[in-house]
Amino acid sequence: MLGVGALHFGVFCDQKATNDIVARALDLGVNFIDVAPMYGSGSAEMMVKNAIKGRRDKVILATKVGLNPLFAADGTFGVEVMALNRKNIFSSMDKSLLALGTDHVDLFQVHAFDASTPLEETWSALTDLVRSGKTRWVGCSNYDHNEIARTVAVVKKNNTTDFVSLQCHYNLIERRAEQDIVPACVSNNYGIICYRALCRGILSGRYKNDQPLPEGSRAQVSNRVRRWLTRDTLSLTQALEGFARDRSMTLPELSIAWLLERPAVAMVLAGMRNIEQLEVCVSGANARLTAQDMADIDEVIASLSLRDQVNSLPEVFLEK
Repeated sequence: MLGVGALHFGVFCDQKATNDIVARALDLGVNFIDVAPMYGSGSAEMMVKNAIKGRRDKVILATKVGLNPLFAADGTFGVEVMALNRKNIFSSMDKSLLALGTDHVDLFQVHAFDASTPLEETWSALTDLVRSGKTRWVGCSNYDHNEIARTVAVVKKNNTTDFVSLQCHYNLIERRAEQDIVPACVSNNYGIICYRALCRGILSGRYKNDQPLPEGSRAQVSNRVRRWLTRDTLSLTQALEGFARDRSMTLPELSIAWLLERPAVAMVLAGMRNIEQLEVCVSGANARLTAQDMADIDEVIASLSLRDQVNSLPEVFLEK
């Protein structure tokens, strides 16, 4: 299943572009929209509200609680984890409902693990939100396997609402999640929602070794993206692009199709900036890879001696 990631709404997409993307997504059967209070420099939830006006019943709407943006003097961006106490959780939910123009969301996700607040308080508050009807389900994001285990223990002990999903940074060439997060989700029956499915745009196929950065690309304005554009990584994307081409696919289509074949993956989020990108992502979601295709992809990675790199990335799941 494919979902619309609303990270770019309000930054790279104005209201018209947001409306167009959401309308086309619904036409194509993509009805899951994932947003957060900090997305779009704080405006994404309101833009989603405008885009789904009169169509709220057609949308599975997800938002989050738990992260605040940080901006350094040099212009770099980071995040801080807020205290997930009852007051902050209820306040965040009410602000999100107001911004989204709705009386409930379908999925309310803890954006990051908070070690400063007792888990009992956090999950008691989330349980009460479910009981109140302000959210149908609860999920989490950026938890490691130890944090999953700690939360599971509290949920079982206190008979509180369990989460149904976990968002994590996972893609074709960054597969560290397979070591412990994916097995934890499989054993607890949690659906994985993948973000950075195209590895910050690196799996778009736009970046090449020994070629200038494409005009208008994220790497032109983001040091965070540029530092990932190593020769090894781009050699791998070139090899995977050839693999995709041999199967009449593009690299983005292959990347999304690959994720949807992985264990426990329930949803792939795509942070598209225009309708063309949306349609490519939908094509990937509709594609199917065979078991042999999946094995052959691993062989492509192994042939470049990059299996260890792929299995050790990302270095951190939540870049602070």
